[in-house]
Amino acid sequence: MEKGETKIKLGYEILWKFIIRPPRDDYPLNYLGPSQFKYNSKTYIRRDFILISHQGYKMPSSLIEPLSRPCKKMPVVIYLHGNASSRLEGLNTLSTLLPHNINLFIVDLPGCGHSEGDYISLGYYESYDVGIIVDFLENLPGTGNIGIWGRSMGASTGLIYAHRDKRIKALCLDSPFANFCRLARELTKQYINLPDFIINGILKIIGGTIKEKNGIDIFRLNPIEEAENAFQPAIFVHAINDKLINLQHAIDIFNIYGGEKSLKCSEIGGHNSKRPKRITQEIGNFFEKYLQNNNNEFDINENNKLKEYKINYVNDL
Repeated sequence: MEKGETKIKLGYEILWKFIIRPPRDDYPLNYLGPSQFKYNSKTYIRRDFILISHQGYKMPSSLIEPLSRPCKKMPVVIYLHGNASSRLEGLNTLSTLLPHNINLFIVDLPGCGHSEGDYISLGYYESYDVGIIVDFLENLPGTGNIGIWGRSMGASTGLIYAHRDKRIKALCLDSPFANFCRLARELTKQYINLPDFIINGILKIIGGTIKEKNGIDIFRLNPIEEAENAFQPAIFVHAINDKLINLQHAIDIFNIYGGEKSLKCSEIGGHNSKRPKRITQEIGNFFEKYLQNNNNEFDINENNKLKEYKINYVNDL
């Protein structure tokens, strides 16, 4: 086989699997930790559930809340993980949310972790699953305002869904992608540098493979198209040195996002890195501001859609 043909075949295999069948995070259940634990002298419990996805798949999920509630209704943040991850990822947000008396809901989205399903869809089907989660939480006694914290695939999923649902009061969007076709081209160029006409051919074949396996036209997945319709306040987070999803994706979404917004960029780490402490503290303060008031109202500045801003560089841990 010619060298060029080998690169094309390799590129095809890498890309379609990256898109809808990345490595599954098949974690041991004890990695979730004990069902009751202490944090900052307070006792918390984890309640586990099985939700059914839009496609009929079982989605294991967990709600983490204090054993003794400080008030009848408490806000909750739904954490939406990345494409090759699971609800374990969401546990990293406990130290950000719990001090603000905000509960955490984590889930294995279909095709991830311990959920059913063979494939992911990078936000297409997952956005419908968010609606199922919100319905579940709304009918769960003690649920107050609801926010979404998404990373990578989860961030784009949250962006696609949020403007459809007034029950979502605030968003943290960490490393979203703006347009999947654009992202696929960037990754193809990065890993198998080939002429554009060959890349176009590979992507066309990949699109057919994905539609056959998962029933969707993945290249019509454009989260940025939802941004102008968004009305919730949002905090965007991105690593400047992200090699997987370029920072420009977040900037482009930010510039047309319809709600109140801020963008926090980190010079530390890359796509999957832990975010600096200053950023996580700002996220905690952000969710407290917009979720703690049960009669929360916020004004959208019509001049905010295309406002200029300066990136806030973060250097400290």
